[in-house]
Amino acid sequence: MPVGWAWVTQTIDLSQQFGSEENIFTLDGEPPPSLQQKRVTLGLILDDKGHVVTRLIDVTPGNPPKELTIRVSGRGPNKARFIGMDTVTGFCVIQIDEKSLRPGESLPTPANLDGQLALPAKLAIKLMGFHPNQSLQPAGQATMTVTPRLNSFPGSILKAVGDFRYNANNPIYYLQTPEITPMQDGSLIFAKDSLFGIALYNTGREGHHIVYPVSRVMAIAESVIKSNQSIAYGWLGANGQNYFPAVPTQTTQRSLSEPGIIITAIAPDSPADIAGVLPKDILLSINDRRVETREQLASAIRQIPADSEVSLRVKRGTDYKIFKAKLAPAPSTEPEQQLFAFVRRLEAMKEELRLTPANDPKRQTLESRLNMMSSFVQAVTSPAPPDIRLRVFYGLEVQPLSGQLMSYFAVTNGLLVTCISDKNKAALGGLQAGDVIVKIGEQPINSLPSLVNALDNAKGDAIELSVSRRRETVKLSFPR
Repeated sequence: MPVGWAWVTQTIDLSQQFGSEENIFTLDGEPPPSLQQKRVTLGLILDDKGHVVTRLIDVTPGNPPKELTIRVSGRGPNKARFIGMDTVTGFCVIQIDEKSLRPGESLPTPANLDGQLALPAKLAIKLMGFHPNQSLQPAGQATMTVTPRLNSFPGSILKAVGDFRYNANNPIYYLQTPEITPMQDGSLIFAKDSLFGIALYNTGREGHHIVYPVSRVMAIAESVIKSNQSIAYGWLGANGQNYFPAVPTQTTQRSLSEPGIIITAIAPDSPADIAGVLPKDILLSINDRRVETREQLASAIRQIPADSEVSLRVKRGTDYKIFKAKLAPAPSTEPEQQLFAFVRRLEAMKEELRLTPANDPKRQTLESRLNMMSSFVQAVTSPAPPDIRLRVFYGLEVQPLSGQLMSYFAVTNGLLVTCISDKNKAALGGLQAGDVIVKIGEQPINSLPSLVNALDNAKGDAIELSVSRRRETVKLSFPR
């Protein structure tokens, strides 16, 4: 069980949204408002090592908070560091600066945090949180105003068994009353004077604020602490295209098909593959929630924890089937890093096949899995912008040449290589930062799209490049 609670103060730099003070117009004689604001939330102290779980705003795994402090009742503020977040729930784990804690010191333990109730279907509760109209405070506010008074509000919660996110590992509740504001996000929920959970303000369209039981909060926080980084959402491992059946006319029969996602590629050994989903299946729903577009599917998956089992309803030919799939953690919390992970796995599978003797019985299976992975990687990377495809597949970054640079390099066309990633195709082929890529094969290169298309469509087992290096033409080659 948590050992107490604390006030967590987050410094928010509004200049990221509004730019510098010169971009803010005020009435004559008024000073510009401070762009450094403070936001206070409640946090649960998890252990005597100073780990705290809380909710923060404008934070992602790639954009951690700039400055955090933690204040425990009766003590001054301590600096804290961000460890990571759960990308499904938004719970963030932070830790008090170790220098602020004396060895062997224990944190305060409020008496009413010593129990955990069972998980009934419905429960009368008290919400402990800030005033609904609490607002951001300027960075220079006095200490008292950045540790706001806590208020208690009666209410009730209902187990969300009909919610597509609900499962045995994720027993969430709906907050029926009281109605809360964004400033009460992260309020503590008590039942019979015992801590029950944490309330999350819902910013979506469905209108339900969610309560996570403290046992679930602790499990999420422990996962973040154990990995020492942010935790990704669930991953299905299937890619597809939006499918809309033809609209019936007076001369055609009424269409019996439903809109959904027609599966085009599946990653080998992924949850979708293990469950039995096949290419050309039409995915219609997940956990009884209709999904009619790729965007809806992606949104649904990102709201389901990686340790969840989901129900997939698909149409295969004229038959309808139900598959059970246990989601796996996404390879990364960042989309581009996911693509890197997929490409690395593809290259590893190619190497495994290369080292497998022709007469090995496993070779046929390896070839089949490699073809699956190749199709999957192509499907997920094709929509990516050319610069991302260039970094992910080939390990380089380029920039166009101005007329002055063309004169300097003594070329009439080409792209300047500005960065090379270690151990990627471009580096292994001998390409260097400062080279000018003039041709791929016999095709002149004049733009980023033309470079990516030429690399993707090169024939044979190797890609041939002509580059200008210190005003001399150099021929390079690297495997496809």
